[in-house]
Parts: sequence; structure tokens; C-alpha cells
Amino acid sequence: MGALAIFAASTANAQSAGASNRAAAEALFGEGRKLAASGKYAEACPKFEASEQLDPGLGTLLNLAACYEKLGKTASAWAEYKEAIPLARASGSKVRLDLATERAAALESRLSMLTIRAIAGSEEATGLEIRRDGVPVQPAELGTPIPLDPGPHTVEAVAPGKQKWASTVQLADAAKLDVNVPALTPVPGNASAPTKAETSKPVEPPPPEAASSGSAQRTTAIVVGAVGLVGLGVGTVFGIGASSKWSEAKSGCTAYPYGCSADALDAKSSGQSKATISTVGFIVGGAAIAGATVLWFTAPSREQSVAVGIGPGAAFVRGNF
Repeated sequence: MGALAIFAASTANAQSAGASNRAAAEALFGEGRKLAASGKYAEACPKFEASEQLDPGLGTLLNLAACYEKLGKTASAWAEYKEAIPLARASGSKVRLDLATERAAALESRLSMLTIRAIAGSEEATGLEIRRDGVPVQPAELGTPIPLDPGPHTVEAVAPGKQKWASTVQLADAAKLDVNVPALTPVPGNASAPTKAETSKPVEPPPPEAASSGSAQRTTAIVVGAVGLVGLGVGTVFGIGASSKWSEAKSGCTAYPYGCSADALDAKSSGQSKATISTVGFIVGGAAIAGATVLWFTAPSREQSVAVGIGPGAAFVRGNF
């Protein structure tokens, strides 16, 4: 009993809602007829549209089609007349059937057509979506002339990682236009998604690293190391010279650094210059040796060893090359 009561209540609610919709549809239809009779088609068409949505009917459909035709919306009017033909045939109304058939045939020669094509490459973009006046275009529509109402129409294409493309065309009465969607341009700074054509290509392995790359780096390391050894040699030679000049300067002074003869002062100045050169030589040489060591041990090659040495008046480098 409880289930039956719920079912009965639901049915009553549905009937109530249906009756309310029919009442609203009838009121809208009547208002639409008055506006159309006054020539106010731009205001009448929305009334017929709302009435048809609330309570679809053959009479409303024919009035809506006629209203569209008066506004110059040839494609919309043609579509409504075409939809009314089977309904009129099913209802047995020859008058309405003839009216819908004749008006649809008359409008067919006046239809404006827009054909959207995706040029080679554009349809291969991953996630590509083409829209016409904001409505997605089905792939089957591409290349097919589609009836549209005269006026401006915007075609746009979007895809992940690509710049949006859009074009607006002005479709005149009975015009036949084509819009070609180009291959989309990648967004600057972003890696674009691969196309179907790109993903279908076999992936080629990267070229092998040149066998001489490690040898070239080791050669560079040897050159830099040689420069470092020269620097250390210069530092050593001038360091010894500076020490000799300091000794000479001290022997020429009664109480160094005071009471020095002219020769002692010259020796002191020469010693300072040699000491400066010696310091620079050791700095440059040490840095070069360090750089050469890094280059040598980071070079891609077979197992290797290197030894660097320095002694009084001599320096050497020894290793497996």
C-alpha cells in the first residue's frame, strides 16, 4: 500500500508538472502569435522557442519556422520545416504537410553554406578541437557544407601546447564559403605535444659519441698541465732569484733595512720584483695544474693514471695516455 501511495503521488506530481508546462506553453504560443501578427518577429521567435521546449507540438514548430524565415534565418527555418514534415505526415494533416514541404524546398536554394576543412597536418595535432560559433565540430562535419544562417560566424581551433587559432567570416544569403584550419603554432617556450605523424615515425637512437672526445679532453688536460708546470717553474726560478737578491741587499746594509748602500737598495727592489713574479707564477701554475687534473679525470676513456711532481729547479708529469 505504501509503495502504491508513493507511485500515485509521483504520477500526480508528474501530471501536475505536465499540465503546468502545457499551460505555460500555451500562454507563450499565444503571445508569440500576437507579436508575429504585429511584425515583431525578433520578439516572437523566443516565445515560440520556449513554448516548443515546454510542450512540443506541430503547430508551434511551424510557427517557429515561419518566424525564423521572416527574420532571414534561412538555415534555422529550413531545419524546422524539415523536422515538421514527418510530424505532419504522421498527424494526417495534408495542409500542414504541404506547407512544410513547400517552404523547405523553397528555402533550400537560398541556404548559406560553410565548409570547414583542416589542412594537411592540422588534424594530426593531439587533442585538437575545432569549434564553430563556440560549438564543437564533429570530425564527420569537416569537408561537408553545413547550412548556417546568414551573418558572422567564428571558427576556432585549440589544442594542448598550441596557440589558439580563430577566424570570423561573414556569410551572405545563399553564399558558399570555405574555412581552412591551418596547422597550429606551438606556444613559445612550451614543448608541443607530438603529432600523430611524429609518433608514428621510428625513434632513431642518438649518434654514438665520437671516440676521440675523451682523447681530446685528455689532450687539453696535458696542455693546461704543461702551462701549469711552466708557471710553477717560473715561480721557482724567480723565487730563487728573489732570495738571492734579498741576501745581497742585507749584506749591503749596516742594520737592514737601514744604512743600505745604493747597490743594496737596487738589490732590494729587484728582489721585490722577482718575489712578485714568483708569487704570480705559483698561483697561475697551481690553478692550471688543478684544472688539468679535473679535465684528465673527467675525460670518458679507459682506465688511466697520472702523476705530477715538482722539485728544486725541475717539474714533471707522468701518466698512462
